[in-house]
Amino acid sequence: MFRFLKTTALGGVLFILPLILIAILVQKAVGILRVPIAKLLPVFAHHSVAGVTLLSLAALLALLLLCFLAGLLAQTRAAKRIRHVIEDKLLDNVPGYRLLKDTMARLTGMEEDTDTQVGLYIDGDVVQFCLIVDSADGWTSIFIPDGGSAGLTAGALQIVPAAQVHPTDLTWLAVLSCLKRSGHGSLALAAPWLPRDA
Repeated sequence: MFRFLKTTALGGVLFILPLILIAILVQKAVGILRVPIAKLLPVFAHHSVAGVTLLSLAALLALLLLCFLAGLLAQTRAAKRIRHVIEDKLLDNVPGYRLLKDTMARLTGMEEDTDTQVGLYIDGDVVQFCLIVDSADGWTSIFIPDGGSAGLTAGALQIVPAAQVHPTDLTWLAVLSCLKRSGHGSLALAAPWLPRDA
């Protein structure tokens, strides 16, 4: 029981904390952009829409434009090399980073950038959802998520015989949704890939 409470609380913290950090960063970035925009467009400072100054809205739009331009820059070869070095040396050491990255890529429709696939790990009569991380020489490394809200960032990495892992067409978001509902709907989700003789 204590492990469940600890894992669930940790999963909640790891889910909420990035959202709070993003909100703080957006607020700070808008505050920084307000200064140059106020000098360039002083007429915006004294008008508001729904209690938000046009200056703040212009700063938010400028931030979105900067993010778009940064996204274009990130597609260049040099930027990809730098990103991979940062990920390999720093970010991959953060627990749950790769899983969060893959989930966000799937959420934003950039699934081609992810290097994992949802599968079913079948060991005797036990079937578990997993992420297929890597395969070589008849072995497969898989990540088996914990149940509940911690399934996004907590779980176990196992190396198992490739014959026990069955790739699926499921999306990771569908599996996460099932985990958040304490497994309700998991049988229907896994049914097309379950062995018929089981």
